[in-house]
Amino acid sequence: MSQLYASLFYQNEVTEIFSDRALVSYMIEAEVALAQAQAQVGVIPKSAAIVISQVAQTALDRIDFDALAVATGLAGNIAIPFVKQLTAIVKQSNEDAARYVHWGATSQDILDTACILQCRAAMTHVEALIHQCYRTALAQAEQYRSQVMIGRTWLQQGLPITLGHKFARWASAFHRDLARIDAMKARVFAAQLGGAVGSLASLQNQGTVVVQAFAAQLQLSVPSCTWHGERDRIVEIASVLAMVTGSLGKMARDWSLMMQTEIAEVFEPAAKGRGGSSTMPHKRNPVAAASVLAAANRVPVLMSSLYQSMVQEHERSLGGWHAEWLALPEIFQLCAGALERTLDVLQGMQVNAENMQRNLECTQGLIMAEAVMMALAPHMGRLQAHHVVEAACKTAVEKGVHLKEVITELDQVKTYFSAAQISEIFKPASYLGNIQDQIDAVLQEAKGEAK
Repeated sequence: MSQLYASLFYQNEVTEIFSDRALVSYMIEAEVALAQAQAQVGVIPKSAAIVISQVAQTALDRIDFDALAVATGLAGNIAIPFVKQLTAIVKQSNEDAARYVHWGATSQDILDTACILQCRAAMTHVEALIHQCYRTALAQAEQYRSQVMIGRTWLQQGLPITLGHKFARWASAFHRDLARIDAMKARVFAAQLGGAVGSLASLQNQGTVVVQAFAAQLQLSVPSCTWHGERDRIVEIASVLAMVTGSLGKMARDWSLMMQTEIAEVFEPAAKGRGGSSTMPHKRNPVAAASVLAAANRVPVLMSSLYQSMVQEHERSLGGWHAEWLALPEIFQLCAGALERTLDVLQGMQVNAENMQRNLECTQGLIMAEAVMMALAPHMGRLQAHHVVEAACKTAVEKGVHLKEVITELDQVKTYFSAAQISEIFKPASYLGNIQDQIDAVLQEAKGEAK
């Protein structure tokens, strides 16, 4: 991604985790863990593992990245030229130790394990951002639990809700995101070590214990068998990120629509140079929403690539594995960037309660038609009540008057309700259903987990 656009779509720490330099550092970490694991079970001399570990501490600064980039294009993956360089660096310190660099492994072992290490590190940042979004949404749900606004379906005014309920729904989505991430960790953050075709034949009868020791060194799960050609772990990680990004897109769509000039119920935080127009001085554009929505638009396309890459040939794939290198880092970066911008909006969202009230009144009571119908239904049946209120709505629209004015004059209504009772029925705050119970449930869920 161009650096000019990085600040708009990405998040710095996660972007750094997927940088070239970071990738090589994770590959070095995997090679060191391999040597230490093999020394631990007696496959290679302990002295060789010690040298490899010591040299690895400064190896990153001795890697020739320009040469690595050129050689990668010829080799088909970065691991092959990387191992050559690392071996040469170790050889400068100890020729015997250099013989045991990358012992019994294949390129994909190191790249897949490095990828998992990257994913684990990046997921830590993603989780932290989700936690912050979750806590902020909970606080906003509490603060605005009684702030009545219009609920909309099919982009049309529906029935009253509260702004706190909208925040509670968002908080609930963040809660599920965190649960999904926690549930998959042991399953997806697994070491990869299988050798050429997954049999670890190069380690003879020591393969199993080396895999166990290797995973322990890196604090990764031990896979029951190699997963070179089974890419569900990678796809599961990306799928959860895609769901997070999609949920963020839904939120961004909501607040951007609520920022429309004619609606003007909420606004993104104001700042110098933020949301302006090159030609219209009055504009206050939802720039954070634009970033989040762009990510939500882009990630499904990248996910499509990963899903297609699951169909691989035999023990090791041609092309499918390689496609992951492009898609997975970008999904992580877009998700983290979208989270960072959403957090900014959640923390600094400006609420215009007056405009919410104005929008509740703009239909002249039509939004309370269901409330009137349900109040009449026990007395005359739901269908008859529907006919009465529907006719009243048509009359109110034709005459350009408030629905309450028409309803109050109907004999069928006067029989059952006084003018004061009708006025109470027409109060949006009196027709919120179980919204407060839902908000309480979301808040209680968070309190329960905090104990």
